[in-house]
Amino acid sequence: MSLYSIKGTLEPLSPFDFSQSLAFLPDFSPMQNEQTVNTNSFTKAVEIKGKTVAFEVTELGTVENPKLQFTAYSETKVTDELQESVADRINYFLSLQDDLKEFYKIGNQDQCFRPTIKRFYGHKQVKFLTPFEITCWAVLDQRIPMAVAHKMKERFVENYGGHINVKGYEYRTFPEPATINSAEPSKLFEVIHNQKKTEWILGVAKAFNKIDEQWLRTAPYDDVYGWLTDIKGIGEWSANFVMIRGLGRMEKLSSLGFELAVDASKIYKGKDEAMPDQELCEIANKYSQWKGYWAYYLRIYVEFVYVFEIGKKQLTK
Repeated sequence: MSLYSIKGTLEPLSPFDFSQSLAFLPDFSPMQNEQTVNTNSFTKAVEIKGKTVAFEVTELGTVENPKLQFTAYSETKVTDELQESVADRINYFLSLQDDLKEFYKIGNQDQCFRPTIKRFYGHKQVKFLTPFEITCWAVLDQRIPMAVAHKMKERFVENYGGHINVKGYEYRTFPEPATINSAEPSKLFEVIHNQKKTEWILGVAKAFNKIDEQWLRTAPYDDVYGWLTDIKGIGEWSANFVMIRGLGRMEKLSSLGFELAVDASKIYKGKDEAMPDQELCEIANKYSQWKGYWAYYLRIYVEFVYVFEIGKKQLTK
């Protein structure tokens, strides 16, 4: 079937290093095999108001003068409204409007943290494609191995999501809340194979079907957090996860958990032990509204540089 297509451009706030976004995508387990990634582009699909749309994003600019081009593909005509929705979704997904300049200014005055900025300069968080998707994933992933959760998600997408073929590759989409809200519970159970998770997913769909995503993005942090924890199956850990990795709400730390305390200790003390909460908070508070990005950069630095480089050195001894 021939597809309709339309091109558009996006202008991320600088600095923005698209190559780091591309490097992240293939290794992000919850979205594995859901997009194709090439040297300077990626293609993925999304469901927007019942329409399945694929989008290819290509780099045109530089880190300091970033510019992206996207091509949207659909089996129906791509209206101006749909094009704007695709542009908004890409902006959201890649965090293109996050202004990192103040964060970097603070971080460059922090001698221990400065190497993380140097290594990941221009990197902006790649979020889940929609807040609904990450909230469902938070339910599916609870207390089971990630590989099992991913298989569960694949069945979920196959049965309820859309699909579109672009350049010989089939892209599938995560369903919208309205689709799951009207799903037959018994059929959904046959897909998920877990009664409690089935009930919780239905609850998530019901909640998201009534809410405006813009409110989730912009309302006071505590109001959104409270709304999430009111959904059955979404506890503190899941709500924190959605706030950071789903909504990009970086103004607060997701938690003072053990993992963050160990990451901070590795970077600030060179020790593989948990940093005391008081000390951790004192450092984080220096980053003001960028606490979340500070914690995020610590995590990726430890995962992709600290562990990899030290492990590599040990293997060569």
